Amino acid sequence: MNQPTRTFPQYEHHDHHWSIVLAGGQGKRLAHFIKQRCGEYRPKQYCAIIGRRSMLRHTIDRIAPLFLPDRVMVTVNAAHLHWAYSDLHERPQHSIIIQPCDRETGAGILLSLLHVHHADPQALVALFPADHFILHEDRYRMFVRRAFDIVAAEPERIVILGVPPTSLQSGYGWIEPDGTGEQEGIRPVRRFWEKPDDQLTRYLHDRGCLWNTMTLVGTSARLLSLMEQYMASIALPCREIVPVLGTRRENEVTDRVFAGLPIVNFSRALLERIPDLLSVLSMEKVYWSDWGDEQRVRADIESLEHRGLPFTGEPAA
Repeated sequence: MNQPTRTFPQYEHHDHHWSIVLAGGQGKRLAHFIKQRCGEYRPKQYCAIIGRRSMLRHTIDRIAPLFLPDRVMVTVNAAHLHWAYSDLHERPQHSIIIQPCDRETGAGILLSLLHVHHADPQALVALFPADHFILHEDRYRMFVRRAFDIVAAEPERIVILGVPPTSLQSGYGWIEPDGTGEQEGIRPVRRFWEKPDDQLTRYLHDRGCLWNTMTLVGTSARLLSLMEQYMASIALPCREIVPVLGTRRENEVTDRVFAGLPIVNFSRALLERIPDLLSVLSMEKVYWSDWGDEQRVRADIESLEHRGLPFTGEPAA
């Protein structure tokens, strides 16, 4: 089915600003809920949980005002193409990056960065997970633009967007900022905490730590350099893909390389090991939720209905 035509607020676009929408996950934790909601199992990013658009379409439409159309790249799993088609069939072919198989977030992000860097070695890149629910989208885009401005001024920086917690969610990743050096909401990162237990969650909450949104901005050159250093088990084999990008052999080589890659999680293998190289930008007055848990999704839907918010998943007239 064709997507409705949309108009967006106009912002100043930058030729070297790119985005990567991460849509290659399996979404197994929501499988039962999705089957109830959609009548069949499919990865959650291809489901219209609220309104008529899928989570993937929500993500693409949310960030569209920030980028030139051919600078929005979407990474998908080859096994999901029959679901992805309705969301992506109108997009330029080069903007769809197909992972031959699921090798976790490390390989998916690496492959996407290789494509972007090949197209534009001066690229500044933002990563956007496709399974997050965000209200106050204008403010969210404001913070993304600020992160780009910071990286443009200091290309060695990598900026992650964090949000002040609204509850004691133990299923989230947390960012502990350094107490020193704050400049207009941007602070150094002291440590990452991946899904701490209840006791540690309360401690992090009380210390003013932030939820990790995994929205991240950095230059493609900086990110690839760090991945080669800290994720060599996948970065070195993937070097073989670079010379064949854009050629007839691209799919063949990518398939072969991916078949031999280990499972590597981007956050654990890289971000948790380089906190001193990262900065966190706190997003105030933006409601953000990672829809990876059925209880969390149901709570958000009930809250929207209870508060009578006119959020149907479609832009206001």
